[in-house]
Amino acid sequence: MSSSNTAAPLAHATMLPDVESNRARRAYSIALRPAHFPHITSPFQVRWNDQDAYSHANNTAYVEWCDHAINAYLNSSTGFAPPDGVDGQVGLAVEVRTIFLGQVSFPEEVQVGVGVAKLGRSAVTYRCGVFAASDVRSPDGGVTAVPKAVVDFTHAFVSSSDRVTVTPIGDRLRRAFMGIQLRGESSL
Repeated sequence: MSSSNTAAPLAHATMLPDVESNRARRAYSIALRPAHFPHITSPFQVRWNDQDAYSHANNTAYVEWCDHAINAYLNSSTGFAPPDGVDGQVGLAVEVRTIFLGQVSFPEEVQVGVGVAKLGRSAVTYRCGVFAASDVRSPDGGVTAVPKAVVDFTHAFVSSSDRVTVTPIGDRLRRAFMGIQLRGESSL
């Protein structure tokens, strides 16, 4: 049996971000403040079961909070609700990326800022900032609040009848997205 000391390069290696891109993304994320987000949730308490073995909120809890904040905004602004969505289309989560910058744990309260980072023909990427509510309610009004996490969440819109056929974003949803474009920021 023979073995080779040289490994073939990974096929996906060219898709991995370089170190400088990661540093820039992290620095940008730290610079986000509550004022960048046109929609911010009311404070809610981290649940006991949101915690992991290290006594802070599990990574998946941050994504759940953002998913809830996005869908609550869509419901209140357009009537969007499963299983029919709105105007014959639903948004399916196709990509989620999270940058963790801090931690929260039970019984702290958090607030989630929601904004649109990129609006395409049939997809939208939201950028969410998860903040400790005590930071947002600080005497400076959250001007110095640093997010505990920044989550980019992409919905691709498809027909609600088959959940497969990609559809252009309808007017009602597009207006809702235009109403929450991120303020004073550029995309990562």
